[in-house]
Amino acid sequence: MSRCIAKFVMSVLIGLQLLATAPAQAQVRSRAQSMPSEEAIAHADNYQPQRLTGLAAKLAQQPDITGTWMTAEPLDAPVGQIFDPEHAVVERRPLPGEVTFGPLPGTYDAAIPYNEKYRKIYQQHIAEAKQGHSRDTFAACVPYGLPRVIGSSPGTFDIIQAPEVIFWYAPYPRTERRIFLDGRAHPGVEANSEPADGPTYSGHSIGHWEGNTLVVDTVNMIPSFFDETGAPHSDQMHVIERLRLIDDEHLQNEMTLIDPVAFTHPWVLKRYYKRLRAHGYLDLADRPCTPNVRIDENGFQVALLPQEIEAEAAKAQGKPTQP
Repeated sequence: MSRCIAKFVMSVLIGLQLLATAPAQAQVRSRAQSMPSEEAIAHADNYQPQRLTGLAAKLAQQPDITGTWMTAEPLDAPVGQIFDPEHAVVERRPLPGEVTFGPLPGTYDAAIPYNEKYRKIYQQHIAEAKQGHSRDTFAACVPYGLPRVIGSSPGTFDIIQAPEVIFWYAPYPRTERRIFLDGRAHPGVEANSEPADGPTYSGHSIGHWEGNTLVVDTVNMIPSFFDETGAPHSDQMHVIERLRLIDDEHLQNEMTLIDPVAFTHPWVLKRYYKRLRAHGYLDLADRPCTPNVRIDENGFQVALLPQEIEAEAAKAQGKPTQP
């Protein structure tokens, strides 16, 4: 009996080992099959690639929104980046010579159509900020993501057009988005679509042109804040953008933000972007991010000591740290 049991256990272990090695072997075969044939390599000098004639013609029909942009702010906008500065409430303005970073404590977005639950959460965050407690995670190296990057981004960003996809690259907020124009659906929405892998910072964006207006639909975003005031949204956030040039230098973004968990009704607002350079792009700023705060168990920022910041910088750059 013991021999039979031993043989059974051995067969199970062998089977598990085969199951474990099967994916790796399949991957090796797949990578080998992806190699070009010897004939293709031998005749590479004679190969004539297809030209981008069709794609270029398709791109030529789109309005030109390429270049480097920055978010435009109203003249009376409060200090710091607010998602909706036209409807922001400011308790006070900076004193002469006062150095500030971000919105002053007590500043808040007044037009967000929160339900009772989320209104209380936001009011709590505002009160905490006035007591010196911030919940903003950006200084801890968490990207802005969407929708924050389209409403309260302090840096410049690039828009790069291709016929079937638009790249939106914002280096300072560490956010990159792709707007697909190839007719695909959101993952997991239609029967023939790919399954959703879970929320991401930038979400999943699909778009199409309606005349001179680019209509963008974004879902599947990680729950976060609209700006540094701690205005929250849920993972059910749904963003619809209508982007259009109103002259050569200004892009209008009419946003409709829908959040059935946090809002009582859709939130509609407009932001404007100023074109700084047409067909000129930013250098990649993909340097390691060094946090200067950590987020504690209560969700508050805690400033790191100088030696802790140095250790985090060394870690981000792959350098050995002192024990």
